[in-house]
Amino acid sequence: MSRRLWLAVTITLSALATPAFAGDADCSYMEIAATNDKAASIDGDLKPLEKKLKKPPFTAWNTFKKLSGGSASLAKLKSESLQLKQGAASILLRDRTEKRVELTVTMDNAEGKRTLEAKPAFKAGDWLLLVGTNAKDDGHILALTCK
Repeated sequence: MSRRLWLAVTITLSALATPAFAGDADCSYMEIAATNDKAASIDGDLKPLEKKLKKPPFTAWNTFKKLSGGSASLAKLKSESLQLKQGAASILLRDRTEKRVELTVTMDNAEGKRTLEAKPAFKAGDWLLLVGTNAKDDGHILALTCK
């Protein structure tokens, strides 16, 4: 066979062996209440986030309680609503590679007021923590991970 034919066969075989990346994302989320109490504590369900919760800006609070959680399958540029105990949130997948996820995230408080609008980009499989503002000094945190 000629060199060109070998090159064409090699390129075709390598393309067949490497699956195309779909660009969709499977995400999990946790809604977290952050407060200051006399006795510091972190809910056992938040174990994967413990290191992040012990670093600024989360050191403003010493007690973290999981309020809700779930999962969402995201298609590119299609918004998905998240079921929260204190308000509402939505996430939209802007872009996705094997290593990186880019989202648009909004969060509203229980009164319907927008408390967070962000366009984060983060490492696929890592946890992203976003804080919505609150009238009190308490925190309302949305933790997301996408693969």
